[in-house]
Amino acid sequence: MPIKLNWIKGKNLGLSLIFLGMMTLLQVLFILIAQYALSIGSIYSVILVPIGVIIATFYATLVIFESKTEMSQYRGNFQKRKQKTQKKAQKSNKLKEILSKINWVYARPVLIIAAIFIGGFWITYLIIFSLFEDQTVVYVIAEIVGAILSLVFATYIETSTFRKTR
Repeated sequence: MPIKLNWIKGKNLGLSLIFLGMMTLLQVLFILIAQYALSIGSIYSVILVPIGVIIATFYATLVIFESKTEMSQYRGNFQKRKQKTQKKAQKSNKLKEILSKINWVYARPVLIIAAIFIGGFWITYLIIFSLFEDQTVVYVIAEIVGAILSLVFATYIETSTFRKTR
């Protein structure tokens, strides 16, 4: 059964701030691309639009996290974790070791939303680039379309999960 969290209390606040920081870092990368690669200098398009996009992608990340995570995954089964460390007596590959330490319950929503946003942004940017001469307009439209696609995808994931659990 999917969980619904109160994001203001306890460890949920820390988790939500981590998600907010990840989405902010993603937008900082796009601000750097806009400033240096695309030569956009307008403060409104480089600072104010990404603030709205940060909020939209942060909300989409929270929606996907709540809809895809079950209570048993969220709380973590410490007995299983303890057994896994005891069985791990043999040496393994470094990449496999690193990937096994990542808790995919927390990383999956961030990766999904980042992939949807980046894909939507660049596809829209490449399509609109031929229609408008002004780089600022193309950048703003691509940012907004990427954020809207992230929200639409998060809503789709939530409704499909709700149908399965009904």
